[in-house]
Amino acid sequence: MYQYERKLGLMKRRIRNKSQVEGSIVREYLMSEIATYCSLYFNLTIETRHNREPRNFSPQHPNSMSGDSPLSLFAVPSRRLYQKGGRQRILSHAELKKAHTYVLLNCDEITPYVNQFDEVAPHPYPDVQVSRLREEHFAAWFENRVIDGLCDGSTQHLKILARKPSQYAQSHNGYFVNGYKFHTQEHGKGRATNNYGVCMRGEAYNNEETDYYGLLDEILKLEYNGNGPSTNVLFNCTWFNIYRGVIVNKNKLVDVKHKSRLPGDDKFILASQAEQVFYTPYPTERSDTKDLWAIVKTKARHIYDIAPPETEVANNENTEEHEFLQIDERFELPDKVTSSERINLVTDTDTTNQATNYEDEGFRGEEIEVEEDTYDGGDDHMVVLDHSSDEEDC
Repeated sequence: MYQYERKLGLMKRRIRNKSQVEGSIVREYLMSEIATYCSLYFNLTIETRHNREPRNFSPQHPNSMSGDSPLSLFAVPSRRLYQKGGRQRILSHAELKKAHTYVLLNCDEITPYVNQFDEVAPHPYPDVQVSRLREEHFAAWFENRVIDGLCDGSTQHLKILARKPSQYAQSHNGYFVNGYKFHTQEHGKGRATNNYGVCMRGEAYNNEETDYYGLLDEILKLEYNGNGPSTNVLFNCTWFNIYRGVIVNKNKLVDVKHKSRLPGDDKFILASQAEQVFYTPYPTERSDTKDLWAIVKTKARHIYDIAPPETEVANNENTEEHEFLQIDERFELPDKVTSSERINLVTDTDTTNQATNYEDEGFRGEEIEVEEDTYDGGDDHMVVLDHSSDEEDC
């Protein structure tokens, strides 16, 4: 529904005197404006519609990053669905190794070490694929590499990642991250909106690359022990087969075969990598669409992709460097509120530039009087533009 229709529908639902419908709508509008104006003067601790948290808001969790671990991996804004929720789950040795290896391979600070491992690992195992060597030996190789660098302090910030996370993980039914609200399949059964559709971009993503689509089975929070707790959230998903199960139809829409599964045991992704999609079946029971789900991608709330500025300025001595600021669009009260019966537009002009073009749309059809007043001891002039309607002149 459009914005104005929604506003009118809201005011119509609040009508009390049905014999005076127009007057009730006007009164409702005035009361809403007065309440909004008064709420601007409330204390910031009082929640109003101007300072309440937005939908799917995910602030920085106090335990998501410890003081001694400045890694970007632990600084992802996220929060769990319920304030008091989750249950403790013991990970098996295979699950713990798989999750820990995936975290290491997807940390930006570990990328140089991954490149080093790819260079030295194939020498003793020339017939084994590099991806398989990463899964089997990278975690142990990285731990030894970090321990060797502790003597000179070059790997001190990576010490927390070299250790394996705790075997006791927290399992949650829902999580807010990346502007989305995710539910597990078990928690989303019977709900009108299914929030367990997950999409992740491919490793070498481009316009022709196929995304990975799946269903969210479990949300795990891993805890790495350092001087303080550092947590990281992983999604355990069931993935559809991207080679045989993902189809692009003639209308350029993406369908997926919900009975086709991706082979292998790669189930985990980082919560920061997840995007949300919705799956909807076709209304007809035709043989070619019976096992297909249409994929509907959604946009994150309050998260925007801002392209970098294209303007390039030469950095020399005569050029000042400027930073781009993000404006917080909130209501702010002026320091002093004044009232006047007429509008005066006051501008400072130079004595040589007294000719002004007043053919703007705001002053079209109005009579403008220009009065010059010279300051004592100054060359600047103050020009006061006073406009009045034709009815007042008559």
